[in-house]
Amino acid sequence: MPSRLAVLAVLAAALLAACGGGSPSAPSGPGVLVDGLVIGGFAASPFHASAGSTAGEDAVTVTCQENPAITATVGPDGRFTLRGLPAGGFTLVFKQGATVLGTLSFSAVQPNQEITITVAVSGNTVTLVEQKRNGIGHGDLEIEGPVQQALCGAAALPACPTAGDSRFLIDGHTVVARPGQTAIREGNTARTVADVTVGRRVHVKGTWLPLEGGTQPVLASEIKLQDGEGEALACVAGAKAEVEGKVSAKAGVVLTVSQTGKGLYDCTVPAGTPIRKGNTSYTFDQLAVGWRVHVKGTAQGLATTGACQVTASEVIVQQN
Repeated sequence: MPSRLAVLAVLAAALLAACGGGSPSAPSGPGVLVDGLVIGGFAASPFHASAGSTAGEDAVTVTCQENPAITATVGPDGRFTLRGLPAGGFTLVFKQGATVLGTLSFSAVQPNQEITITVAVSGNTVTLVEQKRNGIGHGDLEIEGPVQQALCGAAALPACPTAGDSRFLIDGHTVVARPGQTAIREGNTARTVADVTVGRRVHVKGTWLPLEGGTQPVLASEIKLQDGEGEALACVAGAKAEVEGKVSAKAGVVLTVSQTGKGLYDCTVPAGTPIRKGNTSYTFDQLAVGWRVHVKGTAQGLATTGACQVTASEVIVQQN
């Protein structure tokens, strides 16, 4: 009969393997990567004050339930990354200090996948707002979302690591546009990197480049500008805006609305703004996460998170 100590050692080894094992920054081999963005709670105290803390009782962390050794601290921008997670499935635990905010479980995970998620936190509730899955380390991938930042290569910006390249932050990914390899177009019209401007919504086809520190850039084979085709709202300050989707977070006087195919909108609802469903009026306090709404208003430009900021003139409740 094996000793109790030996049995425990075998069980511990199996548990460690279940979630990839080891440090998230140095996984033992190929595995699944989760790149996440936490929204909602960061707009409210005390969550906002503690966001990105590396120590202390109120640090916000995301941990693999099967093995707490794989963990990440949520940054001040709401982002976190976990590496070395297993194919098949796993559960992530979201905590603020010792308090469990909620869990999210993932199944049917393919080997070496990258999973990009947006998570809404409201009180002690964690809701998966958006999930995208792509291959990693091999094969093609597609990215769709707003251009959040021009990183290098363009006028008045620093030079990129490779001469001639331009780099952009798009939907949380570092996208490389390379002369001779990247086609940029709007409909059937050829465009240049000068047309890839902050706030424009784009569709990117590309492949992964080698890891650079904690970032894995994407070499774009095609960047398709979508705003000119009316596929999404160009978040330009002063433009009319209409947003329709579920409320993913609520804080202060701001509703974060997730619109399918167009991303996140931070909608400020000033005092006195009409909020109604048919002939029934609501107060802002009565609105809740999960309700479906239609917001009319004026765009105010992009937030640092990439969400389009809108000042509401009317909120129509569609489903509660």
